[in-house]
Amino acid sequence: MVEGKALLEILKPGLSTTVQDLGRPGYYHLGIPLSGAMDHQALIAANLLVGNDAADAALEAVFMGPEIRFSSDAVVAITGAELPPRIDGVEQPIWTALAIKAGQVLSFGFLKSGARAYIAVAGGIDVPVVLGSRSTYTLGALGGYHGRKLAAGEACAVVESVKAASDVYAPIAGEVVDVNPKLTDAPEILNTDPYGDGWLWKLKPANLADVDALLDAAAYEKVLAAP
Repeated sequence: MVEGKALLEILKPGLSTTVQDLGRPGYYHLGIPLSGAMDHQALIAANLLVGNDAADAALEAVFMGPEIRFSSDAVVAITGAELPPRIDGVEQPIWTALAIKAGQVLSFGFLKSGARAYIAVAGGIDVPVVLGSRSTYTLGALGGYHGRKLAAGEACAVVESVKAASDVYAPIAGEVVDVNPKLTDAPEILNTDPYGDGWLWKLKPANLADVDALLDAAAYEKVLAAP
């Protein structure tokens, strides 16, 4: 346990839940791969929905979601695979920010599509930075939570955040969504329908200088073709 920190208590770990960010480039010559989230867009979107920086650490759950009790009020977002989240047993939407009260439990239903879901918490997951990243490389027992997937009975700390649920709002299919509207002086990223589900994203990250890094050539083509 980490004193003085908001904690995520892992009641059930799911099949494989690890801490991931955008990875640690530059160490292949030492035999250390990039690691990081398998789905960068989903991780970035989850982080921006809760007001984090795009590269902050979140949880990556494979095929089966964890069950997590929150020690403090929090704002979370689940993106990526269609793995229905539940707060105290009540199903919630994905791809939006959700407010969770202290003592409430986040769990998940059965996987409907996809493989990896991302659980971002306002502030980000607080594990040590190893070679410039918090990502887990399980084969090398490096980074993340002691270099491995989470287990029942453990607790992850959360970086303190001033973000409140009122600072974010839910996207609506078919509309351009202005995420974190209070961040009016931040650069904008327009990414049209990246998952083919009819959603248009207009993301305003808090502290991201190189917005071009988030859009690949295909995404730019969609942006230019958008009405």
